[in-house]
Amino acid sequence: MVPKLNYDCFQNVFEHLESSDQGTLFNCILVNRSWFKILIPYLWENPFSIVHRDGAANSKKLLKTIISMFPFDNRTEEKLNSCKYYKVTYHEYGKSIRDYLDYMEIFKSAEFHGFIDKCSRVTPWKYKNLKKYYDEEEKKWILKPNHEYDESSISSTLTHHIFNIIFRNCTKIRQFSLFNISNMTIQNNSFKNLSNLCYLEVGKLFYLGNIFRDCKKIKKVVIHFHSYNIRDRWFDSSLLINFLKDQKELKAIHFMNLSNRIIWTTRDNRHYYQLKPIPEELLIQIHSIEELGMDRLMLPYKQLNTLSKLKHLEITLWKWKPETVAAFDNGLCPLLEVLKFQDGLPPLDVLARFIGKTKGHLQCFNIKNPSQNRYDHTQLLLKSIARSCPKLNSLSTIINITKDLSFLKTLLISCNELKNFTLMSIDFMNQSLLQEQLRMMDENWGVAHEKCQYKKCKNVNSIRFNKYQIKLKK
Repeated sequence: MVPKLNYDCFQNVFEHLESSDQGTLFNCILVNRSWFKILIPYLWENPFSIVHRDGAANSKKLLKTIISMFPFDNRTEEKLNSCKYYKVTYHEYGKSIRDYLDYMEIFKSAEFHGFIDKCSRVTPWKYKNLKKYYDEEEKKWILKPNHEYDESSISSTLTHHIFNIIFRNCTKIRQFSLFNISNMTIQNNSFKNLSNLCYLEVGKLFYLGNIFRDCKKIKKVVIHFHSYNIRDRWFDSSLLINFLKDQKELKAIHFMNLSNRIIWTTRDNRHYYQLKPIPEELLIQIHSIEELGMDRLMLPYKQLNTLSKLKHLEITLWKWKPETVAAFDNGLCPLLEVLKFQDGLPPLDVLARFIGKTKGHLQCFNIKNPSQNRYDHTQLLLKSIARSCPKLNSLSTIINITKDLSFLKTLLISCNELKNFTLMSIDFMNQSLLQEQLRMMDENWGVAHEKCQYKKCKNVNSIRFNKYQIKLKK
């Protein structure tokens, strides 16, 4: 008899089993129908993520169980069953398989390919007539089956047909991440059944042509650039402009540059990134967004002023060019609530002035890493935060631990909603001494110290710094 537990209790049990006891979880699916009804929607919200979850990387039974729920057509089923070491097995469930497809809300193509890869593999001991050959690239001998099992054929068959099934049946998908899906697969399918899509992440320009005609409710889009010459491939593209014109509910856009190539220009004996600016036509289309993420993109002069509704800004830059510093210094985002820097920083006096113009709305200020060994104006930055950010509840910043410590009290009094924050310093201070200073203000403050190292690239020396994580104990 199944215990009468509520849904949340079952969720906690299943999450525990997923990371600690895959065998029991598998039995929960197949043996107990009551648990099955609860567990399948949980697994199917984002089914392909199983390959990346802790303790689940090799859970082939669980993967095969999910794959058995896809309604393959007879031709596909025959093709899969014709392979010697792969069989499609369907289980007798009380509810239609197609009904469970409707639970899927998240699709990420990277996880999808990992899922297919796991399902199409066969353990080596099952191979027969193994042949030994020398791999010139790997510089080693490898065992290979004598045409007994074609993993690539299984993988391509599963990929093509499962993807088609998803497009036809998974109507409640809200998050969609598209990478390395063939153009033919995209072209041969319609996005009409994915009209509820809210979050889109793409790595190919071609995908947008099909999507913008059918998906009108997208609220956040993340665009990955795989080539350094991003202006030519993306920013001046009519596909991108038309896509953005059609998204009336778009609130957030992130431009992510994944290129490893760094192009330098030399001027006045200094070296700079050769960055690309955001074109005016593109800026017009995103003027009303509330969240913007920029990875190695240049802000033209006064460009931030056109984004008057911006509430969330994330910037990833290794080096700040003078033009970009000037644009940031002249920027005006009076409604800004979140400000994050993932890499380099502008001069701290410029940053202090920018924070002062947020009109008291800033709630989160986060610096991921110190990007240099020396900093001026750290106290000026802290004073600006204390004066301008009464609603601040999340803080990670740089501090000169020897000069600015006395100012902490002023900061904590002004930003009284802070319950935990992080201070980073090139200089070292004994953890107990810092804790003593904090407990003079409130005895419940606790400090955890961590020595960290940050390296920008191979040819640049690492930056060593101290991270102090400070938390108010309950």
